[in-house]
Amino acid sequence: MITRGDDERAMTRQLAGLGVEPPTGLMDRVVARWSQVPGPIGELLVASTEDGIAYLRTGVDPDEFRTDFRKRFARPLLEAPQPPAGLMRALRADLRGADELPVDLRGLTEFARDVLTVTRAIPVGETRPYAWVASEIGRPKAVRAVGTALGRNPVPLVIPCHRVIRSDGTSSGYIFGPAARERLLRAETR
Repeated sequence: MITRGDDERAMTRQLAGLGVEPPTGLMDRVVARWSQVPGPIGELLVASTEDGIAYLRTGVDPDEFRTDFRKRFARPLLEAPQPPAGLMRALRADLRGADELPVDLRGLTEFARDVLTVTRAIPVGETRPYAWVASEIGRPKAVRAVGTALGRNPVPLVIPCHRVIRSDGTSSGYIFGPAARERLLRAETR
């Protein structure tokens, strides 16, 4: 006589046989990784995906960073065993080489990606006005929109929005504040 318990055990064995191992790398396609590293303007919190660095902030605690990341990218965030490859070298060299680090700009508008791509090409130690960026992306009247896109830059330092200034040569708002911008620019010109 077969009992209900026997049926359940048999069904459990059959169901267990249906399981398969997830494809290699699936976890990295689903979650992002974060790490904390020393940076030129304080401790940096950095999140990266399989496509590159996706989010970078300083002056926030890790819980706030993870919460902000999840809200912005709708992805879980796990602690990384080490920072993204090449990041520490670029940070130690006053951001030289940061333009070679892979970045993940998914979720941004085409306009924002264009602004950040042009900004990333500004050489270390040099600055360009917002109007120059707008002209370079073929939108010369979009100067204010360029400023807005730079203010939402998910990866400042890696994409050096601190190198974009007003046409009169003065600094304006910066995600990490004007003192941090000045410190970064001074460090890059020594």
